[in-house]
Amino acid sequence: MKDRTLAITGATSGIGKATSARLAGDFDKIILLVRNVEKAENFKDELLEKHENLCIDIVECDLSNLVSVQTAIDTIQLKYEKIDCLINNAGVVSLSKKTTKDGFEMMMATNYIGHYLLTHHLFRLVMNSKTKQIVIVSSNAYAFTTLGRNYFTGNGNPMNLYGRSKLATLYFMQELHERFSDVGLHVTAVHPGAVSTNLGKTPQNEKFGRLVYGVLTPFFQTPAGGAESTILAVRDKEKYAGHYMHVGKDIPLKPHGKSYYVRKQLIRDTMDELNLNTFMER
Repeated sequence: MKDRTLAITGATSGIGKATSARLAGDFDKIILLVRNVEKAENFKDELLEKHENLCIDIVECDLSNLVSVQTAIDTIQLKYEKIDCLINNAGVVSLSKKTTKDGFEMMMATNYIGHYLLTHHLFRLVMNSKTKQIVIVSSNAYAFTTLGRNYFTGNGNPMNLYGRSKLATLYFMQELHERFSDVGLHVTAVHPGAVSTNLGKTPQNEKFGRLVYGVLTPFFQTPAGGAESTILAVRDKEKYAGHYMHVGKDIPLKPHGKSYYVRKQLIRDTMDELNLNTFMER
């Protein structure tokens, strides 16, 4: 191991926290991209108790806010020359329709658009690394819906809106693999499984969220179990490059999950929405 740097979103709770804790010994530096800086400071103390030589940077980043994402990008670009592994882990489930300040549906903004912008501007740092790795946490919820129309602001029930955001992340993985695998990029999408976290619990739906989680908790696995797929992908990047997998096993994509034409349209539309002229900044 030589000066290896990990950057991970959503690292203060759930799968992200479990993933960061498990991978702390594999890296020399960890960039925690988080919404809650206070929680991140507490987690940093926990990590340093076990890994006293680990360098940990906390970067505030609200993926639902493009200004916040850009500020985080600027902070990282000023300090780092390379990122060996970028994990797009953060995710949100909203049990009600919400729109961000930028006009996007909340789940699509957080789960896909914010991560797309972050990856675009950090891509040069990833490609500067010998490892060249990106891991995207997706979900089998993609299977229950197609992208449809007006997917950045679209209407629908919460499950469909969540599924569309995760379908977009799968298309994103496929596009990255198609365009850059021949120059050494290792990109994997993972399904963490049904995990008991705070995902979906917000002040607006706290009572309903607690009811749902109370009923379903016996069927959930722990965040540590949910992190297993990401851990495997990071530690065996060649084996899982270009794959969508769960705990080491490939998940065959449904036909709509690998639609070439829908994927290309999504990427074009995303670039237009974000005023980007190229796919990934090199």
